[in-house]
Amino acid sequence: MSQVASLTSRLVDLIAADRVLTDSASLAAFEIDGRRPSAALLPDSVSEIADILRFASAERLAVIPTGGRTNLGIGMPPRQYDLALDLSLMNRILAYEPQDLTVGVEPGVRYAALDRSLHEKGQFLPLVPAHAERATLGGMVAAGVDTPLRYGHGTARDYLLGIEFVTGEGVVSKSGGRVVKNVTGYDLHKLLIGSLGTLGVITRLNFRTFPLPPQQRMFVTSFADPAAAFVFCRAIMRSPLHPRLVEVIDPRTSSLFAASGADFLDRDSWFVIVEAAGQEAVLERHGRDLATMAREANAADIAALDEPRRAALFSCFCELSSIVLHTAPVATIFRIGGLPSEMPALLAQARQLAERHALDCAILIRALSVVYIALLPSAGSYALADLIACSSELMSLCVGSGSSPMIEHCPLELKHALSIWPPAGSEHDISARLKLVFDPQGVLSPGRFRGGI
Repeated sequence: MSQVASLTSRLVDLIAADRVLTDSASLAAFEIDGRRPSAALLPDSVSEIADILRFASAERLAVIPTGGRTNLGIGMPPRQYDLALDLSLMNRILAYEPQDLTVGVEPGVRYAALDRSLHEKGQFLPLVPAHAERATLGGMVAAGVDTPLRYGHGTARDYLLGIEFVTGEGVVSKSGGRVVKNVTGYDLHKLLIGSLGTLGVITRLNFRTFPLPPQQRMFVTSFADPAAAFVFCRAIMRSPLHPRLVEVIDPRTSSLFAASGADFLDRDSWFVIVEAAGQEAVLERHGRDLATMAREANAADIAALDEPRRAALFSCFCELSSIVLHTAPVATIFRIGGLPSEMPALLAQARQLAERHALDCAILIRALSVVYIALLPSAGSYALADLIACSSELMSLCVGSGSSPMIEHCPLELKHALSIWPPAGSEHDISARLKLVFDPQGVLSPGRFRGGI
């Protein structure tokens, strides 16, 4: 009996045979950075997940949890990859209390499906992802995805109330709770945000929801140069306004968005996009104050978008990576967290680096604290050495300035040449000890996280 057949026969003792996939066509969908598992499993209960992980831990089989598979490209290549754990069958809304603004879901619930259910009760979850019809809540949290609504609502850390998960040894654990005012225990569930499945397999998520605003309005302000755009941004931060979205895009990103549905954008301008939500009086106040601040910052123009244009531009913000990679499949996309005061100098140096290596550079700044920098090879040419050199220098530049960089998307060859994470610092020992507690046999997504964890 072959090794794969032997493994399959043992797996069907844990899960129904029709939910154990071993054919090459099926396994191709679970490929990560050129590596495919020997089998893909589709559990439909927490107990099945626990049984699978106990088996994997005993047999030293590496397991990578997946959902909609929209973010499998994030992270380093796995050191070992034996089993894909597809959680898409665990797609139930377990508890929804509209009056308490809370919802509990299984990890395989698609964002768009949940959004439709919440809308029926006049609510929403502001963790708006790319590929909303495919993206699952468990995968989004495990990948640490960002949201265009970060300025007004924060990220998953701000409205994830609790998590149930299974450790690498198959132990079912819980952290947090199901209510907003929960003060018991440690916030261990926040460790799983952005952990890429290296600490546990998420089996339930409890979120705080938010009331849908009665109205929303998006204002687009254009500038001839980044300096004026940043003056405008600082004025917004100092003002009493409370917008829910603030995004800044450079001319190259404007061009990409214009070619992807937002064709009303001037391809030669820097833009600051602000969205307000609330009653008409709130929207009018934002319009008046933003117009005044725009004039004082020497804006070229300011306009409020109608709903079709607003929806088109908001979609571009959600689908930034897809738009970039459609234009340049070998692009390298950095995500960098830092202080708003650091952004102007960092961006100027990043653009100089890209120019020196003959690379285009597209920039989006989210909530004035997270910057996406896409390095795009010039049309008709692709020099891997230049892309690697520029990425390495940009990583060093960010670390030296005190920013927190990571490479979200890049060619596989670049991952083989350098890490997508900055060098592990003093926190590495803590991370290693946490890994040992949650996954002592190291079977969960080995090597995918920072420092080889």
